[in-house]
Amino acid sequence: MQKTIAIAGGTGGLGAAICRELAVRDYHILVGYHSNRDSAEQMVDAITGAGGSARSHAVDLCDEAQVHAFLDHAASLGAGLAGVVNATGPAIPLRPLTEISGAEFRHIMTTDVEGAFNLLTAAGKLFAANGGGAIVQLLTTAVLRTLENDAMSGIPKTAIMGIVRQLARELGPRNVRLNGIAPGVIDAGIVHSSFTADPVAEAVINDCLDKTPLPRMGKPEEVSALAAFLLSDAAAYINGQIIGIDGGYSA
Repeated sequence: MQKTIAIAGGTGGLGAAICRELAVRDYHILVGYHSNRDSAEQMVDAITGAGGSARSHAVDLCDEAQVHAFLDHAASLGAGLAGVVNATGPAIPLRPLTEISGAEFRHIMTTDVEGAFNLLTAAGKLFAANGGGAIVQLLTTAVLRTLENDAMSGIPKTAIMGIVRQLARELGPRNVRLNGIAPGVIDAGIVHSSFTADPVAEAVINDCLDKTPLPRMGKPEEVSALAAFLLSDAAAYINGQIIGIDGGYSA
C-alpha cells in the first residue's frame, strides 16, 4: 500500500507542483485546500488520470479542529501518513513596511504564522506518537536575505522558520524531521498574479532577479524535486535546515 503525503496549499503554484511530483513517486496525495474546491478536484482528477492516487480535503489552518481532522484523515489512508508539506501563504502587499497598516499586518501574521504553528505542531505530535515522519515548510528567500518592500513575506516567514527549527530540535529524538525550503522568484503562482499587478510589485521581482547569479526564474519542478528529496529516506539525516532555492540570490 502507498504511504500518504498531506499537502496543505496543494492548489497553489508550488503546492500543485509538489502534488504532481510526489504522485509520480508512488505516494498517495491528500490535496489540502482552503476554499478552492474546484482546483483541488482538478488536481485529484489529473493525478488519478495519470495513474496516481489522490484525494482532496478542505482545511483552514487557523482552525485547530480542521487541522486535526485533515491530518487524521491523511493518517487513515493507505499505509499511513509519511509526510506533511505546508505550501500555504496569504496574498501579501509589496510596499515599504511603514506603509503597511496595522490591520494588514495582523491579518497576515495571524493567517500565515498561526496557521503554520497549528499545522506543524499538530503534525509533529502525530508523527512523534507514531514512530516518526518528515515535514517540509515552504518559506521564502527573504528569510535568508532581506529585500526592500518585501517585509510581509519575510517577517511572517522568519517567524515560521523559527517554529521549524524549534520543532526540529525538540522532535528530532522522536524521529521527526522538519526542514524549510526558501524559494526565490519562481515561475509559478503568485508571480503570475498579484506580484505583477502593480509597478512596485513588479519592481521587487525584477530587483531580486537582477541580484540573482543565475539569470532566470526558478522552475516549480525544481522546488518540488527538493521537497520530494527532503521527504524521502535519502534525506534521513537532514533536519532543521533552511535550504535556499533561489539561483544564488541569498549567497
